[in-house]
Amino acid sequence: MKKIVAKLLGVSVASFLAISCGGQGGGTAAQAPADDTPEQAAFEYRTGLMHAIAYKVAQVRGMEQGEIPVDEARAVKHARDVASLANMITEGFIPNSAVQGSAALPEIWTNMADFQQKAADLQTAAQALADAAAANGFEASKGMVQAVSQGCGGCHRPYRRRQE
Repeated sequence: MKKIVAKLLGVSVASFLAISCGGQGGGTAAQAPADDTPEQAAFEYRTGLMHAIAYKVAQVRGMEQGEIPVDEARAVKHARDVASLANMITEGFIPNSAVQGSAALPEIWTNMADFQQKAADLQTAAQALADAAAANGFEASKGMVQAVSQGCGGCHRPYRRRQE
């Protein structure tokens, strides 16, 4: 598990650095995408964002399922982070950014209003979890983790190509 998380974080950080540095003056830690276009940058952005969301949701879900010891402060932080990150999802889906390696289906762009609503639903569920955990403790609000997971699936089922 630790190796998987470390790998995901490494990919996310590298993606973030590649985007934020624009491949210029970023040193050797970040390299520009092979295809230095806005579409490729959007793909790299959303890939890193999705990895970060997946990590944060996995932490909260692990606490909810008893696989990770509950840490109130970390649970609230993870839920707040998911809410913030979910608010940024649609920024990574600019037109024509279903580049090679992307799991995004064309239906995102032909039904953008629904896609945006599903992203907003995830953000709302994560914010509700964060607010409830902060006010009442994670144990009292952990039943809300399922709504966050369902929010992720709400987009993934209709808009993400299944990974083989």
